[in-house]
Amino acid sequence: MQNTFPFFLAVLCLSGTLNAQRGDRGNNSQPEVWRDMDVPAAPRLSPEEQLETFKIAPGFRVELVASEPMVETPVALNWDADGRMWAVEMRAYMPNVDGTGEDALVGRVSVLEDTDGDGRMDKSTVFLDKLNTPRALAFVEGGVLVSEPPNLWYCKDTDGDLVCDEKVAVAKYGRQGPVEHTENGLLPALDNWMYNAKSSRRFQFRDGKIVEQRNVSRGQWGIAQDNYGRLYANGNSSWLHADWIPGDYRYRNPHHEIRWGYQQRVVGTSEVFSIRVNPGINRGYQGSMLKPDGRLARVTAISGPTIYRGDQFPEEYVGDGFVPEPGANVVGLWRIQEDGIQLKSSHATYPDPKWEKREFLCSTDERFRPVNLYTGPDGCLYVCDIYRGILQHKHYVTTFLRKQIIERKLDKHIDVGRVWRVVHVDSGKPARAPRLSQASSEGLVQKLAHPNGWVRDTAQRLLVERRDESSVQPLRKLATSSKNHLARIHALWTLRGIDQIDAASVVANFSHSHAKVRQAAVRTSEPLLPDAKLLGRLGRLAGDGDEGVRLQVLFSLGEADGHPDALAAIARLLEQHGADSKIRDAAMSGLGGREAIFLSSLLET
Repeated sequence: MQNTFPFFLAVLCLSGTLNAQRGDRGNNSQPEVWRDMDVPAAPRLSPEEQLETFKIAPGFRVELVASEPMVETPVALNWDADGRMWAVEMRAYMPNVDGTGEDALVGRVSVLEDTDGDGRMDKSTVFLDKLNTPRALAFVEGGVLVSEPPNLWYCKDTDGDLVCDEKVAVAKYGRQGPVEHTENGLLPALDNWMYNAKSSRRFQFRDGKIVEQRNVSRGQWGIAQDNYGRLYANGNSSWLHADWIPGDYRYRNPHHEIRWGYQQRVVGTSEVFSIRVNPGINRGYQGSMLKPDGRLARVTAISGPTIYRGDQFPEEYVGDGFVPEPGANVVGLWRIQEDGIQLKSSHATYPDPKWEKREFLCSTDERFRPVNLYTGPDGCLYVCDIYRGILQHKHYVTTFLRKQIIERKLDKHIDVGRVWRVVHVDSGKPARAPRLSQASSEGLVQKLAHPNGWVRDTAQRLLVERRDESSVQPLRKLATSSKNHLARIHALWTLRGIDQIDAASVVANFSHSHAKVRQAAVRTSEPLLPDAKLLGRLGRLAGDGDEGVRLQVLFSLGEADGHPDALAAIARLLEQHGADSKIRDAAMSGLGGREAIFLSSLLET
């Protein structure tokens, strides 16, 4: 397998001699294939010059949001409740071809603001500095979580100047070393948990402390969710993977681990279409890695994806996957479709007079290195570009790559970084981010119906943090009467997050026309089990026409503490659909410790 790991920079750690790189494999021949190619120079370009190198899908344009010195080597972005952009800057990453000095405490978290509303950041405040390879950030009650291996810090600004005044370690998080092989992400998801890539843990932040649970291990660099809380990640050589079912249930029966439905491939190909030759990859000497024309043949550095959830692009893009491939200097678009509970995709490519096909966003600039993507508060697509020539960590660089880095001067100009946004040209000027920090609780409830997922997520997070009793009735009204199916789903999960989920709200949605609402209602009802009346209603849903609903009913019945009515409903579902291995797995996942009781009940019928 090609070992050019997702996200970072293409250099190597010279540990002794030039022909004994850590990334070399045995005595494999490494022919210098780039010498037979017309490889363009890779000078440092200004943001304006770089903008001219982009080719974007019809109907879209690229705009500069921020650049050096305001931001350098940005590896992750997030937005606070008032729409200010926070950038995590890994400024010490591979400072030279040998990685010497990578442990320097020069990483930082900066707050970027657009004070005049023109869409470009014009003010920067360093919130936290003197960090070693920081990699993720999440907003929580009263402050910010910042990951700096081996610590997860809880940071507070106590005087409102956007500078950290208090910093406390609340958990161990990741390790120093190859950056894409340790925890990253801190994604707040629909179910009120934070998920991570390259991790088998999920977190909640309660009363100033981290609560963690074992969960499904996902991906390598970057993690995302769709409008229904399904989690997406990937690996360096694979475009996109997704969870078809919630990770809550995989390990709950110690005698029966579910082995399907998690991190399933959404994309069935590894092909990629760049618009420049790409010899500067770790194993470009292998015949399968480059096309005859010198372009990358298959992905090798896939990084942080996003599922588009905004309102600035046409509605047809909602739910589609955007994935960066910094080794090819591109961002790919995958049109995602549902097939039962499975997710499949088709590759969006565009005609190019020189190369025949190209990706959604491409650049002829070798230093364009998109490593993370986001749907922003304005509904646009944001591209986190570390902008440099080196893309591979020192632990894996080959002799083949090292020679190119030195000869082609790819190790120069490391004090750079850009943030871009992609705008749909026919959708009007992107809206400014709403200021939600001071919104009333009832106002936040109404934001759960907003067409932009960032707004809904932020409103839900703030409501769960506040636990304001005055929000309960508006939430229940929204959950049971809204015509917006996403608003109902968010309202249900918000009620569960504040421990106010009630039978009336969930039962009202058991018959909703949208299957995802029925699924959410079943899953959020679990804290109420084993209420006998509710179990009866769940049992009737076992015959639902949607596969996802039927599976969720089985999963949730397993949370009913072995109640006889739950076991009877499980038995009926097995009798009707027991030939389906997914149904059998879902049933068995909830029978841990009760297998004998369940078997006895079957024999008695």
